Amino acid sequence: MQNSSNFPKFILWGLVALTIVFTLIFFCGGTESYLCNGISIEAPSFVSTFIGLAFAFIILATVVTIAFAIKSFVSKLSYDPKSVMVPLIFVGVLAVLLLITYFGADTTKMSITGYEGSQEPWVYRITNMCMVSSFILAAIAFLATICSSLFKKL
Repeated sequence: MQNSSNFPKFILWGLVALTIVFTLIFFCGGTESYLCNGISIEAPSFVSTFIGLAFAFIILATVVTIAFAIKSFVSKLSYDPKSVMVPLIFVGVLAVLLLITYFGADTTKMSITGYEGSQEPWVYRITNMCMVSSFILAAIAFLATICSSLFKKL
């Protein structure tokens, strides 16, 4: 009987192989000339394909993470209902963080050469919210890593 724990390894190696193939296509696939504000710019030919792959990986990672979080939450809820309060508190803190960064976000149009983009203020607000939230969460992760290593030494 085959061990079912090898299945995730095959998926992982398949995704790594797919990424290597797309990376080789990206870097070895030649370039195309684009006109940006009257300036000719050389860019790899398969940029949109590479961005699509990255987008697909982000969606896959998000769906898998949410699915396993829900599975873990439901299984903990069935045998220890009090232990699910800690994850709910963290979700609540994250929601408060996102609300604070959303309402504190700047809606000024970005000035990027060659970027026309959307003129809607809500796009800039969401973008700013995501960036600031990412910076705050990265700082928290960095501090948690440093503090945990310091507390282990004590």
